[in-house]
Amino acid sequence: MLEKIDSVLKREGKRIRARITKRNEERCIHRHSIKTHPNCFRRGGKMLLKNKQRWYEEENLTLASLDVETSHLKANLGFMLSWALKYRGGKIVSDIITREEILNGTFDKRIVGTLVKELENIDIIITYYGLGFDAPYLRARALYWGYHFPAHGSIYHFDVYYRVRRLLRLHRNSMDAASKFFGIDGKTHIDVSTWQKAAYGNKKALKEVLDHNIEDVKVTEELFDLLEDYSKWTRRSL
Repeated sequence: MLEKIDSVLKREGKRIRARITKRNEERCIHRHSIKTHPNCFRRGGKMLLKNKQRWYEEENLTLASLDVETSHLKANLGFMLSWALKYRGGKIVSDIITREEILNGTFDKRIVGTLVKELENIDIIITYYGLGFDAPYLRARALYWGYHFPAHGSIYHFDVYYRVRRLLRLHRNSMDAASKFFGIDGKTHIDVSTWQKAAYGNKKALKEVLDHNIEDVKVTEELFDLLEDYSKWTRRSL
């Protein structure tokens, strides 16, 4: 009987040691152990083990937050004023229309072209309500000017708006409401008169629009970082 108990204890001891060894070998998304990167394993006081990298990290894909500003909400009635794109954790690139381009009738042709060109470096675009606005607006303007917009499946699209709507319970699902709730600074507001002046090429107004545009991509990235762990991000095409 004692031999049987001793055998069980040894067997269970091996299992416990195996679990401890496995626990010590687990790595966070940055490939560090719990000892060196303890914060990566903790969320809200509970242990959250991350044994696997996300599919887009495994494939070393390039992510960037995108936002466009326009003179009108419909692509056949207006044109792009500016665009901003922030590589995740890195640089920001942008472009803006000029007064001369508005007056000579080429409007957003050049800046649509520079954005389409920049998208060649991106694997995954992150937006805030980009499925409903930014992506179809850009696609329409690109096709209008004869540019080859990225084909289906060539770039993936993560839209933070739909994660805010599904994962949170806010009085509004706007970027402004979400960023204020979480204390994320940067979201700005522009007067209607400024938008009107920008549409006619006023340099001061256009600069304000671009500054607003750049802040939006920063906030988009922060909201994505905040909610990344709480949803499955699928391979949805731009």
